[in-house]
Amino acid sequence: MSGISFSVALVDNEAQRNIRNLVAILANRQPFFATVGEHIVGETGRRFRAETDPDGQPWEPLKPSTVKKRAKRRRSAIKILRERGYLAGSINYAATNDEVRIGSPVEYAAIHQLGGTIDMPAREQTLYFKRNRKGDVGRRFVAKKKANHTVTAQRSSHQITIPARPFLGVTAADEAEIADIAECWLNPPAQPRIKF
Repeated sequence: MSGISFSVALVDNEAQRNIRNLVAILANRQPFFATVGEHIVGETGRRFRAETDPDGQPWEPLKPSTVKKRAKRRRSAIKILRERGYLAGSINYAATNDEVRIGSPVEYAAIHQLGGTIDMPAREQTLYFKRNRKGDVGRRFVAKKKANHTVTAQRSSHQITIPARPFLGVTAADEAEIADIAECWLNPPAQPRIKF
């Protein structure tokens, strides 16, 4: 063989031990991804409370008609995406050895995250009322079994437009925190520090 070559061997016992520890840590990455998931879920909850997207921009306000409907139903008239708290409370994560997935199983989560238009088909519905002693029909709906007067109502097809109100995402601050989490995870307190 012509030319030149050289070989490098690691003979330092402490360095070999550190490499073995690092290999052992990297074999089980699920705790790292779980910590990242906990952080992102916490930040997503903060966004719901602040009613902002991952970039800090405020969500589009509720339409006056939505506020009015909520007030009639004695719900929170001003909290965006938190009328009952199902969506905000459903944010979770699933961590494996290779990734963390953060999201919501609630079926309407995607339309609120991305925005879009919902096509509502035409429909017909029976409304139930009760007549008073004078024979006048009341203005309030009643249960079918209590009704003595019915009206059939028809609703034409229409569209509902939902504005995008992003709540999931990773910000630059989240990326910095994930780097800190990785550094702490790769450098347990009893180990020498490994810098990126």
